[in-house]
Amino acid sequence: MHALTLHGLNLALQLARQGRIVEAVQVGMLTIEQASPEELPAIRGWLDAHSGDSARREG
Repeated sequence: MHALTLHGLNLALQLARQGRIVEAVQVGMLTIEQASPEELPAIRGWLDAHSGDSARREG
């Protein structure tokens, strides 16, 4: 996965953790839409690995 794709996904996760859900979805969708087809399996894996993370609060 490209570094910018990973950064976008991590930013979306961080926004979700902050309760900024609309922004998180926007960033996540844009990141996925701009990813190359070759990145999609890695993105799916990342999403599976982090599916419950947005519910956790950092603190």
